[in-house]
Amino acid sequence: MIFHGPILLRIKRNENLSGMISYVILAILISGCSLTNNQIVKTQSFAAATYNLGKLGEEEFVNIRNGIIEMNKELVSIDNTKTANSLRFDRPASAKATATRVAASKALKLYGELLIGLVTEDRTAPLREIAGSLIENTSAALKRELSDEKKGALNKIIVGLGSFWVENKKADAVKKIIPAYHLPVNELADLLNEDLSLDDGSLGLLKAYSATAKRLKNASMRLVNVGNQYTVLERDRAVDALVISEKSISRAIEISSMAKKSITGLKKANSELVKIIGDDKYSTDDIRAYAKQIHELMNMYQVLTN
Repeated sequence: MIFHGPILLRIKRNENLSGMISYVILAILISGCSLTNNQIVKTQSFAAATYNLGKLGEEEFVNIRNGIIEMNKELVSIDNTKTANSLRFDRPASAKATATRVAASKALKLYGELLIGLVTEDRTAPLREIAGSLIENTSAALKRELSDEKKGALNKIIVGLGSFWVENKKADAVKKIIPAYHLPVNELADLLNEDLSLDDGSLGLLKAYSATAKRLKNASMRLVNVGNQYTVLERDRAVDALVISEKSISRAIEISSMAKKSITGLKKANSELVKIIGDDKYSTDDIRAYAKQIHELMNMYQVLTN
C-alpha cells in the first residue's frame, strides 16, 4: 500500500500529538504525587531523630533490667537480712515486662526507618518487611490490634524496585502513612514517657531502677559509716555498692530529664510533620528542636553508659 504525502503527514502529526499528550499526563501524575524538597527534608529530620530515640529506648530498657538485677545482687551481698526467698532479683523488670517496653521502642525505631526509606533514593531498603514489623511491634506495645485504616496505610506499601513508578509510589505512601500513624506514634511516646519518668506516682521501669539504687545506697552507707566494725574486704564491697548506687541514681535523673524533653519534642514534631505533609507551606521549628534534643540525648546517653 502506498501512502500519499498529506496522509503520511497527518499520521506523523497524530503520533507526535499522542506522544505529547502522554508525556503531559505522565508529568502531571508524577508531579501530583511527589514530595517537595521541604517535605522531604523535614520528614528525613523527623525520621532520623525518631529512629535514634527508638534505638536508645531499646538499649535502655534492657540496661534498666540488667541494672536492677545487678544492684539487687549487691544488696543481698551486703545486707545479711536478705535471703534468696525474700527478693526477686529482676522485680519489677521481668523479661516479659521489659520485652513490651522494647517493642514500643522498636516500633518508633521502625517508623523512623520506614520514613527514611520512603523519602530517600535507597531502593534496597526492605520496606515491606519494615512495615510488617512496625505493625507487629506497635500492636505488641499498645496491647491491641491497629485499626484497619492504620494497617491499610502500611499494607499498601508495594514498591516495585527498578520500576518507573517506584518514587511515585513512595511519595504516595508517605502522604498516607504520616497522617494515619499520627496517633499511634503519640501513644508509643506516652508509653516511653511513663517508663522513663521519675515523677511522683510513676510506676515505670526507670522509677523502679532509681528506687532499687536508693535501697542499695542506704544499705551500703550503713556499712561504710560504721568504720572498723567490718573487715577491709567487707568495707570494700560496701564502697563498691555505694559507688554503683550513686552512679545509678545520677544516671536515672539525667536520662529522665532529657527523655522527658525529647518525648515532648517528639509529639510536637509529629504534629508538625502531619501539617507539613498536608500543606508544604506550613512550618514551625518543632522538628528542628526535636532533632537537636535527640542529638543531645544521644551524647549524654553515651557518657552515662560508658
